[in-house]
Order: sequence, then C-alpha cells, then structure tokens
Amino acid sequence: MRQAEHDLLVLDARAGRRAAMDALVAHHHLDLVRYATSLCGDLALARDAVQDAWLTVTRRLRRLDDPRAFRSWIYHATRWRTLDLVRRRQRRAESSIDDVEPAALTAPDGLRDRSLAIDAALEALPTVERETLQLFYRRGLAMREIAHVHNVPLGTVKSRLHRARIQLQDVIEGDAK
Repeated sequence: MRQAEHDLLVLDARAGRRAAMDALVAHHHLDLVRYATSLCGDLALARDAVQDAWLTVTRRLRRLDDPRAFRSWIYHATRWRTLDLVRRRQRRAESSIDDVEPAALTAPDGLRDRSLAIDAALEALPTVERETLQLFYRRGLAMREIAHVHNVPLGTVKSRLHRARIQLQDVIEGDAK
C-alpha cells in the first residue's frame, strides 16, 4: 500500500469510517502479531496484546494529528501492551514461553533452519538491540518510527541499530567457529 493511500485511510478512520479502520487492521494486524510474538514468545498473548492495542488506538484515533505517525503509533501501543501483559504473567508465574516464531514453523526445512539460527542469535542479544533489529529488518519500520515506538531520540536508535548489527555478527561468527 502506498503511503498516500495509507494516510487517506488513517484520515477516513479518524473521521469515523469503519471500512477505513477495517482496512488498516487488515493491513497491519499480522505484522503486529509477529512483532508482539517476537517480544513475548507466546502467540496467544501476542494476539491479546495486539487486540488490546487496536482497541486503544481506535478509541484515541481522533487525537492523532499526523496520519504518517499511525504506523509507529500502533507499534508503540502494541509494544507497551505486550510488555504489560508479560509483566502480569511473570507476576503470576503462570507458564514458560515458547521461543519459536510462527513463521519458522511453516517455512521449508532449509529456510526454517536458517530462521531458527537467526532467531537463536537474536535471542542472545540484549532486549533493546534485539527489538531494534526486529523493528527495522523484520517489520520494516523507519528509524524515526522506531524512535517513536521506544520513545527515544533518533540518534539513540541509530547507535542501537549499529551496536546491534555488530553484536549479531559477533554472535553468528562465534557460532560458526
């Protein structure tokens, strides 16, 4: 979807047009579930977090001044809701999490092995660097959008991304030795 089309959908949804909101949900939902799953490792919890984030965004959409900020806004809401649900679960000490990303389960064997190796290398990184890499490479967010999601300056995102790339390379090269 082109940026202009996306912006028009946001404006239409902000004006209360349900079809526009449905189109935004259809466009972003799967990526948000994947992102939330990468944060918590639990597909069911991720789906709950994304659904809660959509409810929050729908209620507050009229407050959004810039339609171009929508994508980072929904990722930000998803991130915080996911982390909130994880904290609640940890407090209750319910169950362990499953580290396999759903996409890896349906990929061909060679691709699945590579995906699992990358996931394992990512898991070895500190949380902030792992999240930054996932948002940039797997979710396609721009650095400005990631800055909004994490509520940090753009320069911080750039340095985190640089540091994360180096750390990931070190982990992968360490596994190859």
